[in-house]
Amino acid sequence: MRSPDLSELQAFRERLCDLEDDVLANPIIPLQKVKHFNPRRALVWTFLLLIFTGWALLNTPLAQVSGCWSWEVPGQPFAWSTCARALLDNLFMATSASCVTGLTVLNVPTAYTPFGQAVLLLCIQLGGLSLLTLGTLIVSLLLGRVSAGGERQMVMSYGANHDGIAHALLRQTVRYVFTFELLGTGLLFLRYFYHHGYPFSKSLWFALFHAISAFCNSGLSLHEGNLTAMRGDLPYVAIISLLVIFGGIGFVVLSNVFRYRFWQRDLRRRGRISLHARIVLWTTLILLVGGGALFTVFEWNASLAYLPGETSYWECLRAADWTSLSRLLGQDLERVSIGFAQSAMFRTAGFNFVQMGDITPPANLLSVLLMLIGGSPGSMAGGIKTTTLVVLLLTIRAYIRGNPDVQIHRRTLSGAICREAMVIVFFYLAVVFLFYAILLCTEQALIRQHGDFGLFYEVTSAFGTVGTSLDATGALTPFGRMLISLAMFLGRIGPISLALAMANRGITHHVRYPEETLTVG
Repeated sequence: MRSPDLSELQAFRERLCDLEDDVLANPIIPLQKVKHFNPRRALVWTFLLLIFTGWALLNTPLAQVSGCWSWEVPGQPFAWSTCARALLDNLFMATSASCVTGLTVLNVPTAYTPFGQAVLLLCIQLGGLSLLTLGTLIVSLLLGRVSAGGERQMVMSYGANHDGIAHALLRQTVRYVFTFELLGTGLLFLRYFYHHGYPFSKSLWFALFHAISAFCNSGLSLHEGNLTAMRGDLPYVAIISLLVIFGGIGFVVLSNVFRYRFWQRDLRRRGRISLHARIVLWTTLILLVGGGALFTVFEWNASLAYLPGETSYWECLRAADWTSLSRLLGQDLERVSIGFAQSAMFRTAGFNFVQMGDITPPANLLSVLLMLIGGSPGSMAGGIKTTTLVVLLLTIRAYIRGNPDVQIHRRTLSGAICREAMVIVFFYLAVVFLFYAILLCTEQALIRQHGDFGLFYEVTSAFGTVGTSLDATGALTPFGRMLISLAMFLGRIGPISLALAMANRGITHHVRYPEETLTVG
């Protein structure tokens, strides 16, 4: 390869000078706008598409038990009020399923055919996977890559903190989802078919529906009265509870735990449990044990109690009635198990093993606090998330102690994380109280039947995408149902969008003004 001579270099230099003159003469050159992947916009549109697709299918005769369109009443003329009410109720159900909330204004087993139930199940599944996960996974499989910004935002939205792993993380997420759901379906099928005597096809369908609903933290059920009829089947209760708990932990934490080889002596081969996983696991354990113990104590003689007149332990021991003694022990074991299981449901899923109308006010207040906290980042659950609560408490502790750094497990958290936690909590509480204030003006009938707290409970459950209710959802007015539907939608996409906005925000202000003191408190 020959070297360029002096004349060629001189000609190249002249061309560069001419190009520089053209740029200086025309400083504004129109360029084609480059479209970047926007996760927040994609999240909103995919959820809206899922909701309205499910709504359209639920209105068809295939989904309705009556065999007619949802706005048609057999033997009666068409009425606009009936049409509007039917369309709104199905929109509410589609939103509840897509946002994996579980609030219902219609009885699922009596209002919908197996096709309609399958539509709800598909909305639950796709809503649990957040659709954005599936969309990004398909793009990464077809194109082999995603944009650096989109990949970073997707990974951060699922609790990870390393670039370059979005492709593997999404595949791992889908694999974990289907593994847990298939395992739960198999175990629940054994209980339905062998223990409860359901037919084979019904056992398989009920097992599949409740396994997906439990792992996606939805809470929709095909049983009359939710899962109160299954209260006496402790293995069934344990399976549902474990699916809900694993679905609310987060896929990054599950991946970290399953890849941790604690039996290895070599630290390099053993791996490590990340700080994120430690905080999630410990917080989840504390909430499960503490919330379960408090709920059991509060409800021991209320919703967990049996009929009065039961023989006491002392009478059984004095009469040496070992049969009655074993029965009492079994009943108390069931009460404790149901108390802990119901506490887990309050944090993220809408299943209920007890009659919600029988719960005492202290337990209702406890359930509201658990609904506000919710699950963990990158999971099926809603709420402010466990890590946000821990960061907020650590920030308060550091301020009280006069420590400028927020520390945990010999690590220091950045100030940006602490500020983001406070912003998320403020946003969450502000939206809850805003919706509650609006509904106070419109839901007078509900307030007369269930009180102010019943309305606040509905708003908290909707925005936390939990789904438990004090049997007040059916008393909502059409406007109230629309507002609760909006609360479910915002509760599903709002915290994720807010976290993505803060995570992707750069430093835009380079000027700092002089500091001045301000009295607070």
